[in-house]
Parts: sequence; structure tokens; C-alpha cells
Amino acid sequence: MANNDLIILGMIFLLPSHGYQLKKNIRETVNPYFKINNNVLYPALAKMEKKGLIEGKEMPGKGINKKVYHITPKGRKHLLEIVAQPIEPDIDNFEFMVKAVFFDYISKEKRLGVIKPLYESKKQELQDTLEKKQKYGENLSPIALAVLEQGISEIKNSIGFLENLMEL
Repeated sequence: MANNDLIILGMIFLLPSHGYQLKKNIRETVNPYFKINNNVLYPALAKMEKKGLIEGKEMPGKGINKKVYHITPKGRKHLLEIVAQPIEPDIDNFEFMVKAVFFDYISKEKRLGVIKPLYESKKQELQDTLEKKQKYGENLSPIALAVLEQGISEIKNSIGFLENLMEL
């Protein structure tokens, strides 16, 4: 499950905007399949504003004023704390990718602390999966074997991606 605070605060950090534009930015940049509805977005914005993480400024618009949100120094600090929090190896891929968008804003040491547990978990998963293929591969149907090999390929790609993130 994606961390809505991370997504909302992160998008405001990257591009200050009003609520409707924020929804559009999330859909266009974070993930076209991730939709945040108004019943989640506007209470989250109000909560963040009350906590001093963001500041909303009324801006004149066509027929209606719009409240444009900007991140505060406190909000930036909170965002980077969320990004630097260690993750569980079973983290949802989407949530990890959202966090990874902001890795440039934390130290390499903190980034490594976030990535290494997932990296070690993926390496173990690859080893376990390769052992299963060796043990059961001869008995699998061609389609089941193709699915297993695709899984192995995806794990290897994930490991390569994590290695790249650790080197940057």
C-alpha cells in the first residue's frame, strides 16, 4: 500500500500546486494507475497544513481562487525522514519506487541503509528460486517453467536496479 503522505508531500516538494493539479501531477508522473480521490487528498492536505508541513496560498483563478500548496522547511525535513526510513524486504514495489524518486535528496549512507535490506532479500529470493528450478525444473510443464524463468529474470532485474541505485 502506497504511503499517501509520501506521494502528496513529495509531489508538492517537486511542484507546488493546488489540489486538482496535484491529482493530475500524481497521475501523470507517479503512476497512471494510482488514483487518489478527493476524500483522501483534501483531508491529507488540511492535516499537513495544520502540522506546518505545507503552506497553502490563495491564488486568483478563473472564476474561483485556488489554494496552491508549497512545502515548508519542516515539511521537507519530514519528507526526507520518510524517504530515509528503513524498509521491510516485502515492501510493495510501487511504494519503493515512490521512495526511490527522492533518493537524490538523502545522503548515500542513508540511501544504502534503505536499499541494502531489500537487496539482500532479493539475492536470497534469487538463490531460493534457482534451487527450486534445479530441484523441480524437470517436472514442470513448459508453461510453468516459462513462468518460473520469467520470475528469475525479474528478480535478476530487480537486483541489477538496486545495485545501480547503491552505486549512484
